[in-house]
Amino acid sequence: MAGKKRRRKLDLSSDRDDAIVRLFLISLLVFAVVSVICILLGLVKDAITAIPIFSFSLVIVGFVAFADRLRWYYSLILIAVVAALYFYGVETIFILFILYAVLGGFGVVRVIVALQRKFFYRALSRIEGISLREELDFKDKLMIFLFNIPEGLNTSDLLADHNMKREHIPLDDILRTMGLGVIVGMFLWVYLSLNPAMLSIYSLDYILLIMFLLTLYIPFIILPWSIFRSLDVRIKGPFHEMRLYNGVVSTIKKIAMPVIPILIYIIFAANRLGIDALLGYITISLIFNLITMASTSVVYFVLYEKEVIEDIVSRWRVFRPAPRLVELTKKEEQKRQVPATPQRYYDIDALPDFTSD
Repeated sequence: MAGKKRRRKLDLSSDRDDAIVRLFLISLLVFAVVSVICILLGLVKDAITAIPIFSFSLVIVGFVAFADRLRWYYSLILIAVVAALYFYGVETIFILFILYAVLGGFGVVRVIVALQRKFFYRALSRIEGISLREELDFKDKLMIFLFNIPEGLNTSDLLADHNMKREHIPLDDILRTMGLGVIVGMFLWVYLSLNPAMLSIYSLDYILLIMFLLTLYIPFIILPWSIFRSLDVRIKGPFHEMRLYNGVVSTIKKIAMPVIPILIYIIFAANRLGIDALLGYITISLIFNLITMASTSVVYFVLYEKEVIEDIVSRWRVFRPAPRLVELTKKEEQKRQVPATPQRYYDIDALPDFTSD
């Protein structure tokens, strides 16, 4: 029982990871309160127009992560660049775009890395025990839903590439993650921004700013699961192996891609804005999604993923200890396969009948 508790609580997060998560939650709360105050005082019109204030929590976390991962003087250079742009009269929206794209992207990735270290083995332990428990609780059902685990599959036999070493930058994984993020981001972008209610209240330019800020949260949907693909975590089945990453991708697609409402919104927007304006808007949304997913994917896979993999691999034997008699069992099986090796019978009914004629 003690061993199971230790495995369930297996946590790879460091003090810095915990500090980053606390900073993110505190700053999120602070700027949520600031947003509410601004709405009550009439400084902003509603919750939609308060999104730039609320999202500044990602910039705060990103600045700390940027300085911690690189060097403090790079942070000073970034501040100097932003100050120079403001001094020379560059539009505030463009400056905010740079801040949110660079620092916001760093903030998102750093929080995701901290969460991966904290919950990777907890998720595996929860999945592993699904088929062993008579009654499933909410967390079990959540894992089944997220990873799209088929009913009746024995989840106790988990496999992974636990000897993996990342020797080079995984360009294929970067492109694959970007592609999935852009597709999901475009669906959500069109679904939210071309909603007739949005178009009737806000200008198209302001909708673009709001939607860009919302795309900063798309990596929270896509990036956390990439570690399951990198380590090829899978459940051994009777006929084929079920890969956890493929399961979670199918769940994301089902949730984030409401095709029929989007088609209705596009038709409505085409009638309201015109085909040319609509195509231009979709092109801009595609560019914004590409920028967001490219920056966060590169930062994650180039600066952080290798360390996360090393941390996970180094503790795999703690999560999945080898049986004590595994080597003895292997040797016994090898002996049995050698020709002319005497066999030991364990069942008396299997003994040959020497008395019959």
